[in-house]
Amino acid sequence: MRAGVVVALLPFSLVVLSFLSGGSAAGDPLHRHKTNTTVLRPVFLRAGWTESRKIKSLCELGRGKGIVFSPDLSEPGNREFFRALGFAYFEDPDWHNVVGQVKAYNHAHPESPIETLLIQSHGTAGDGLKLQNGKQPDAPRSYISVGGLLENLEDSGVRVCLLAACNAGRLLRPENFHEVKATEGNHLFEPPTLGIINATDEFDPSTSSIAIGRRAESHIEVINECHVSEFAPATKTSLIAASNGRLKTTTRIAVPEMLIQLLVDDDHLKLVSEGYELEKSSAETNNGYREQLISEFLRFVNGVAEKERRTSSADAD
Repeated sequence: MRAGVVVALLPFSLVVLSFLSGGSAAGDPLHRHKTNTTVLRPVFLRAGWTESRKIKSLCELGRGKGIVFSPDLSEPGNREFFRALGFAYFEDPDWHNVVGQVKAYNHAHPESPIETLLIQSHGTAGDGLKLQNGKQPDAPRSYISVGGLLENLEDSGVRVCLLAACNAGRLLRPENFHEVKATEGNHLFEPPTLGIINATDEFDPSTSSIAIGRRAESHIEVINECHVSEFAPATKTSLIAASNGRLKTTTRIAVPEMLIQLLVDDDHLKLVSEGYELEKSSAETNNGYREQLISEFLRFVNGVAEKERRTSSADAD
């Protein structure tokens, strides 16, 4: 089950799925935070993304990048769609499995390892990164702390983890960084049927080779849902062929807002790698901007597919 609502009837059958934050910022647009005084846009957090517009093949878009999706936030076509774009894709309710799969992928692909991992999970109001199959109490579900994530991915080849989770800044609070601790009354914290991964007492994050990136502001992450049919004919043909026919024109896909912003190099996305947030926020992008983003995403992917088609035609000639 998703914690989401349809907020508008937008073009491209846009459906917005908001992860409940469990709190609000009382209408204050400038949420109290413990971050750098200047909003940063560290180049290393966007490494590899700003080159996306130069890519001439769909299967190269995700080169060096991986996506972790909580199963209950995904759609039927996600795995095949993102793999067709060249991303390594992981969808599992058990963090133990996900960490193992990321390591196994990089071991098997030394020529093109995952260096940037985008994590589309629940933020649990900033108390822990949650993966789950559903909201039922006995559903397969696990949690990991940011410290636990860094420690367990050390020496895997991953260099940057981008947290596309609601209120991600709160995950870095000192009391939660190493250990998942549910705030009293947090109804979003559900039974960890598959366990919790915390950092060990010996782990020192200052020695980690992996950087954590998040939005500079507290934010409710949004997933945009669309169908393969909404892409241009050449794009649909390429996607369906790349998936060996497993993708259909009617197949639904879920695309994280942060992923779109990274691919189109959106200036509204402000990333930081330091500090933490104290306040929970219910702030999210408005409907018009969401519509603009998904339109830009479709145009962007269509543009790459058209470059690929022209190159193939030129080679054939």
